Amino acid sequence: MRRFSLLLLPALIYAQTYQEIIHDVDNALALKSARQLQEAAKSMAEAAKGKNLPALDAQFSAAWLKDTPTVTFHIPGNPSLTAPMATKRNFTGSLKLSYPLFTGYAVTASIDKAKFEYEKATLEVLDLKRNLYLQATRLFGAVHAAEEVFNAKKEAKKAIDDAYNKAKGLYDNGMLPPADLYNIEAKRYAIEAEIIGAESRKDQLLNQLSYLLDHPVESVEFSSNRSEKFDRHEILTAALRNREDIAALQRALKIDKSVETLAKSRYYPTVGLAAELKRRGDTPELNGDGFTNPDQSYVGAALSWNLFNGFADKKSYEAARYKTLAQTTALNDYKNRVKTELENAFLELAALQSKLLSAKMEVKAQKEYYKLTKGRFENQLASADELSRAIADLSAARAKASAIESQIFTQQATIWLMAGVQVFEKTFLPNDTRK
Repeated sequence: MRRFSLLLLPALIYAQTYQEIIHDVDNALALKSARQLQEAAKSMAEAAKGKNLPALDAQFSAAWLKDTPTVTFHIPGNPSLTAPMATKRNFTGSLKLSYPLFTGYAVTASIDKAKFEYEKATLEVLDLKRNLYLQATRLFGAVHAAEEVFNAKKEAKKAIDDAYNKAKGLYDNGMLPPADLYNIEAKRYAIEAEIIGAESRKDQLLNQLSYLLDHPVESVEFSSNRSEKFDRHEILTAALRNREDIAALQRALKIDKSVETLAKSRYYPTVGLAAELKRRGDTPELNGDGFTNPDQSYVGAALSWNLFNGFADKKSYEAARYKTLAQTTALNDYKNRVKTELENAFLELAALQSKLLSAKMEVKAQKEYYKLTKGRFENQLASADELSRAIADLSAARAKASAIESQIFTQQATIWLMAGVQVFEKTFLPNDTRK
């Protein structure tokens, strides 16, 4: 008995609940890749802040000229006089501090743009996580449905084996024609093939789930004990307020507005300040070359203003404005699509709940019909073909009811996920132990 329990241990270890599967979505390689891109955007945002700070540059240069620099003096009535004006060797060292005092808001806009891109990348990670939750949920429900189909086929196999054994006894006693026995035997093979197909379908879905989570999943533990109460207005409001994809589009709109500000900054002059400690000489000591003063330090300011460049700035600004308008329209359209998808999701859930009631009644009816047909067959009042059909119909009804239960669970989770990751984790996973 202990050995048998040890053999079952791996299956028990890998039977995962829905909460565990959702938690393991964090292992998805696609999510890890998105987080790395998020970190890259964060670093770019931090780098952009440096544009608003003074820049400090140190420089040291050395040059060896081929000829000694000279200057020629032309004195009327006298021959020209040539004299050296510098040495062949020149060393220069400087420490320069510069600061963009005013750039037409270009620096501020570029910093804002980088910040919004980081926020957008963060929201895209959450939206990817939401979509991976959706994939995991659908695969979880599909695996459960496939397992229930597999179990229903196994129950049908037991019933057909029982029917075959009784039919064989009747046949051996000359009370059943060969055709009826062969009919039941053929149905046995058909059900065996269906069992293999159902198991293959289940294994394929488990492989997809394992790929998504980046670790093996052997089986799932299904529980449909979820609240079916939905406040449509509350969920719709939460979706428009909390959905990560909508928030990401809003950040994209802010990025476009930053680009618009950048384009508009070309209309303004730029003002820069600079101060430099600079020395030069004919040796690395930078103590002069005997011709010019060694200390060439200075403080200065520069103003630059482009007055005309062929209307390029104007057209660039207009292009940025149209892009902002297009993004605004796209955002409104996307919100309307979210509203429509949520309304359709509620309608689909209501239809599934109605179908489940019908499917349960069908299971009940098929079960009674199977019992009736089985009794009639044992008393030679029903054919083997009738009994085979009754077994198949009961199996199909059970599989159908289980599939609808899985679909309802999936649809409930989908509705909460359509409201956003935080709403889903707080409402649909109340027993989640994640920190």
